[in-house]
Amino acid sequence: MKLVVFADYGLDDACATVYVLENRERYEGVYIVPVGGNVEAARALTNAKKLLAAAKADGISLDGVCIADTTACAQPFCRLPSVHGNDGMGDLFADCESPVSVVPYEKLADMLDCEYEVLSLGPCTMVERVLATAEKQPAGDIVIMGGCRAEEPNYNGYEFNEALDLEAFVKSLARPHICATLDTCRVPEFNYISARRTGEKLLDKLINRSIELAAARHNDRCYIYDYIAALALLHRERFGVRTADYRGVCEIRELYLLGE
Repeated sequence: MKLVVFADYGLDDACATVYVLENRERYEGVYIVPVGGNVEAARALTNAKKLLAAAKADGISLDGVCIADTTACAQPFCRLPSVHGNDGMGDLFADCESPVSVVPYEKLADMLDCEYEVLSLGPCTMVERVLATAEKQPAGDIVIMGGCRAEEPNYNGYEFNEALDLEAFVKSLARPHICATLDTCRVPEFNYISARRTGEKLLDKLINRSIELAAARHNDRCYIYDYIAALALLHRERFGVRTADYRGVCEIRELYLLGE
């Protein structure tokens, strides 16, 4: 089984990626696809390279990991330095060469000739482009971080990932999917504001930086959205799924934490 991770490399994407790489027992390969969103696609690519270099230095295996370069494709983005730092990923690491191979995204569709799953952590622009041309479709539901229903939106009346490419988000909902929405994430168990870590591992540093930036904006909450989507991918037994109307356009299959 392979895993394709679409990430716009803010801090929460970084947390999610590291968690997946640390707990990838069922995946023989991981394809990282940096996309525009929290930063432009070129910065997302740079952030992916330095994150994987930091992961390698932290002792995390990168066997079977590669990066797909999407910078030739026009993609939406909006920088949010108060949330993700000036470089989009917490200003923790220096730019560097990639420790894994980098392939043009067009080759990714050809590489998807085996069983694979999809984790979408940014706008769905490139998710749709890749899956529309892939030889095989994902095994089961694609896991999407995006959307909101009951909780107050966080970006111009929407959740950030859906707002940047609403058309692609709706198209993705037409596929077999499950969504970690704002409603999924904004529950007490996932509020990390008082959960600062004392360790020195890479994930500890990323989570602590997320908490620092969140505390500077408001001192009562820190939801690391994409990290929660990664938890849902790897620990489906902790989540239920409810089907609901999405803005009168289609249905959304929304995750919820069991016991909440």
